[in-house]
Amino acid sequence: MRRFAPLLAAALLLTSACDRSKAQLDASVAQLQQVSAEKDSLLRDVVATSQFITEVNGELARAKGSNVGKPVVKAAGDLPDTLTPAQARKAMLDRVAALVTRLNDTEKRLASSRARVASLVKDNATAKAQIAQFDSTVNALKVLVEGQKQQVATLTEQVAALSAENATLLKEKGMLTQEKEQLTTEKTQLVTEKNTVYYIVGTRDDLVKIHVLEMTGGFIGIGRTAVPVRDLQPAAFTAIDRTKTKEIPFPNGEKSYRIVTRQDLGALEAPPTDPNEIKGGLKIADHDKFWGASKYLIVVEN
Repeated sequence: MRRFAPLLAAALLLTSACDRSKAQLDASVAQLQQVSAEKDSLLRDVVATSQFITEVNGELARAKGSNVGKPVVKAAGDLPDTLTPAQARKAMLDRVAALVTRLNDTEKRLASSRARVASLVKDNATAKAQIAQFDSTVNALKVLVEGQKQQVATLTEQVAALSAENATLLKEKGMLTQEKEQLTTEKTQLVTEKNTVYYIVGTRDDLVKIHVLEMTGGFIGIGRTAVPVRDLQPAAFTAIDRTKTKEIPFPNGEKSYRIVTRQDLGALEAPPTDPNEIKGGLKIADHDKFWGASKYLIVVEN
């Protein structure tokens, strides 16, 4: 039995050494897996940030008006069309701010991951080789992050420029709206002025007294004729809209009347056989033709 004691001791030592080597190997594998996981996580962060920047760039391009008035297929994450310009600008600024936050977080993760991986490897030669590769990846990611920071700065400037352009457009729109309202008012006034006509019905003496008619011609007061004065004043007349008023009644249905202004009696529904003997009133069939020669109508009672 004593002969086998050295062999048994040697076997125990070999088994113990194998157990320690296996434990060290398992630890090394676990460390390398953790390093790889850290690297993959950082890569996902940077790729996600790049995608985010691409989306914001696309939104800015559309906000510049390159597709104004044209239907477009919206990508995932695009701002909805229901937003007002002010809401869209705020949403854009929020997204740029989110980009800045994402980049800051990525930078912090780069630093903390480097420190954490360094603490894992210690004296493990294989892991040290992996950490060297990890450092190379981190440095490349840092370059990408710096580039992304520059892109964010550019995006921020573009959003500011769009805000300024929008303010200018709003001002111009306000001016155009004001001009449109002014033109609409002027057009309404012109239409109203064009369609406003004036009439008066009365006896010759009454119309002379209010300076609507004047007596001219004749000889020593005999044979004088009543004619409209040259400077007729609208205040003495009744104003009407020629497009809406189709009938003008006479105050006395038993009396006959005559028109002393230059209206076209052929535009009446029933033109009188004797223009100096009109009864009942006037029914206008064609207002353009009737009022074409004069916007003042003077009807004198016989």
